[in-house]
Amino acid sequence: MIYNDDRPEQIRGAIWLTVLFLAVIYGIINAFVPNSDMNIAIGVMQAAAATMVVYIYGRDAWVALKAKQPKRTDFLIVGIVLAWLSTDGQAILAVVFRLAGMPAWFVNSEIYAPIRLLSVVAAVLHISAPGAVDGVVPRKNRLAMGVGLGGAVLLVLALLWTRPDIGPLLERTRPYISDFFQTGSAGVPGGSPA
Repeated sequence: MIYNDDRPEQIRGAIWLTVLFLAVIYGIINAFVPNSDMNIAIGVMQAAAATMVVYIYGRDAWVALKAKQPKRTDFLIVGIVLAWLSTDGQAILAVVFRLAGMPAWFVNSEIYAPIRLLSVVAAVLHISAPGAVDGVVPRKNRLAMGVGLGGAVLLVLALLWTRPDIGPLLERTRPYISDFFQTGSAGVPGGSPA
């Protein structure tokens, strides 16, 4: 069985089969459904997949959080749950945003910050797990974590200071990323609302 075998070709096989399945289904459905509806469907699928991961690893993460002496792998288990909890929340918010007519105030609401920052906490747990896999990988590397987080802070400060207008640049990409099948055009010449 594919799940009981950790050989690399089995892992790659699971990835390729999943990607192939999703690509075929996406291609078929997207030929008939507007991108706005496809994005809602993908958000629901993403939330469902993330919820499955949180459900499956949640109990182990809770036990790890309560442990007085956590095992090396506990860092990764808690990190996995927090990362997927963040993904779950972001997917749900994206679906709600689209179903609500994409109000700008909702994108800028405070609800996004804690949900998205969970993934940062998860990343720190993954990076700081001391020899969690076979006593070697991932290496505990505080310098890389410090440089990464420090670089992020500098980038945030630079973006807030300069506030670059990337609208025109993004607009140039519209013909390439807008709507491959033109299913969202609904009779509007030359464009898609999605």
